[in-house]
Amino acid sequence: MSALSNVSVLVAAIGLQEVQSVLNAIHNADAYSAARLQTSADPIDSYCPRPALTPEPRYLPRQVIHPTPRYLPRPVLHPTPRTEPSPLPPPNLKADVPHITAGPQPPWKIQPWQEPPRPPDVIKVVVRPPDMLTKGSLIDLFI
Repeated sequence: MSALSNVSVLVAAIGLQEVQSVLNAIHNADAYSAARLQTSADPIDSYCPRPALTPEPRYLPRQVIHPTPRYLPRPVLHPTPRTEPSPLPPPNLKADVPHITAGPQPPWKIQPWQEPPRPPDVIKVVVRPPDMLTKGSLIDLFI
């Protein structure tokens, strides 16, 4: 058992050296970054807000077009007409009386020969194939 205990002590010692070397690397990196921060131009305690970018507006308001005003002349209103009155037409001595019909005649006043002929009756013919296309081709066999 002594050989097995020597091996386990050896493995533990190698693991301890590995952990110590990782810790030394971490401490060296922290010391390097601390020394670099102290020599930088910016003091650590100062507050600087982040620079803000304000983009140009994407949607501009509509362009308003003002048309040039049109000045039309005012209508001229004359209180009295400026034309000579036209002569009156000659009087019409004979009056034409228009012929007025009183609508359709009652049925008892229309003579049979004055009545328009009726259109002839149209008989509707429906052509269909018979229901039984194979009528008479069925052979019954009763054995």
